[in-house]
Amino acid sequence: MIARSLKLRPLAIVFGVALLSAAPVRAQDASLATASGSTVAAAPAIEPAPAGPMLTTASVAVRRPAAEAKAGPAAAAAGGHERGTVLMIVGGAAILTGLVIGNGAGYAISVGGAVIGLYGLYQYLQ
Repeated sequence: MIARSLKLRPLAIVFGVALLSAAPVRAQDASLATASGSTVAAAPAIEPAPAGPMLTTASVAVRRPAAEAKAGPAAAAAGGHERGTVLMIVGGAAILTGLVIGNGAGYAISVGGAVIGLYGLYQYLQ
């Protein structure tokens, strides 16, 4: 068991580095300047908040913000990337867990993790 763990250590390290570096790569915006020297896209204009008391802010009741109320189907469509990312991470964790466990049960967990990870990749790319 220890010899198998020592053989799989480089694989676990490479997989861990790939997971940690995936978030910064995804965080970069495509509208920013590239290395070739293209210009930076203009930021959207921000409208100033109205000054003074308003009838809508006079209530003490809990209200849903207007942006969330109107988001509806658009917010659900944008959630696909987040769900796909979560499934890829869970699948990768299951693969590593299965490799550490070893034997028949561990390999079954690894195959299940691979299926979950690939389904997450499919959802992420849609």
